[in-house]
Amino acid sequence: MSNRIELETENYILRSMSESDVTEIYLSWMGDYEVTRTLDVDGNKQTIETLKEYVRSHNKSGNYVFGIYTKKGKQIGTHSFVWSKINKVAQIGVMIGDKNYWGKGVPLETRSRLLNYAFELGCKKVEASCDSINIPAIYNFVKQGWTKEGIRRAHRIVDSQPVDLILFGMLEHEWNGKRK
Repeated sequence: MSNRIELETENYILRSMSESDVTEIYLSWMGDYEVTRTLDVDGNKQTIETLKEYVRSHNKSGNYVFGIYTKKGKQIGTHSFVWSKINKVAQIGVMIGDKNYWGKGVPLETRSRLLNYAFELGCKKVEASCDSINIPAIYNFVKQGWTKEGIRRAHRIVDSQPVDLILFGMLEHEWNGKRK
């Protein structure tokens, strides 16, 4: 990939991934039901090739899968970033695959940097969502000041039960008023 993007936070580096960054560790996260339970992916159907295709599908027109890396270079998760230049709206998602980093505020820190990046690109709004059973994600969205914009009722089936999808949004002026 020619236009490699790297964004730094206090503790992490977000680096746009290429196919060569797809590893067995990344694949192992897909096979871990605790990791994928609240993601819109069938982790058991993933292979190195399907993950490479996922990364390839994002690497055009400013869309990316960002690897989340520690400062020592260990990948611990991913952020997806897809934006519409016409509408000036980006959609982002996060997966912390390394469970040693759960509960440590990684999404708050890295998503803050990704919000800065989106608004630097000219986005006027960033959208994200999570399942209603994903209490840590809901907590993080609320703590970060996102606005709950709606609910898609019974949007997915998780553990044989219908689960709502909660839609969140952050407008540029809202973020500019919140960030430190």
